[in-house]
Amino acid sequence: MMSSVRTKGISVFFDFWACQRPLTHKWGSGQVFDRIAKQFGSPDVAFGKTDGIPSNVAYVDLENGFDWKCLPFPDSLFEFGYWDPPYDKLYKREGQEIWRCCQRLAILHTYIWPRAWLVGAVREAMVAITMGPMKQIRCLQVFRKGGITE
Repeated sequence: MMSSVRTKGISVFFDFWACQRPLTHKWGSGQVFDRIAKQFGSPDVAFGKTDGIPSNVAYVDLENGFDWKCLPFPDSLFEFGYWDPPYDKLYKREGQEIWRCCQRLAILHTYIWPRAWLVGAVREAMVAITMGPMKQIRCLQVFRKGGITE
């Protein structure tokens, strides 16, 4: 199903992943993290500690003293971040601060993030994801900073 669309000289990867329902005690991404690592490379940081994030991946969350609205990291410190925020709102301010700290960022959310909210962002991928029957579709969006190449 995967395809790529080229517009204005930029290719955007599109796909659909039908994942099993996460078998977790709290919120989590099920098979999504492993699929991200296989398709886009392994993130070196996760914003939020969820079930399914490997123990060797650093995490940034209130649980370990970090506020997503004001992070103590320099710009573009992390090569590739993963963020699966709660789905109750957009978390625009938090997302912009997380973006400041990352060279690439994968956001898993029920809303489509406007590229304009992320300064210098180039949309790299959009993947529709289902997690079991009767579940709300989420969209994995991968962005990279325009001046940074892989």
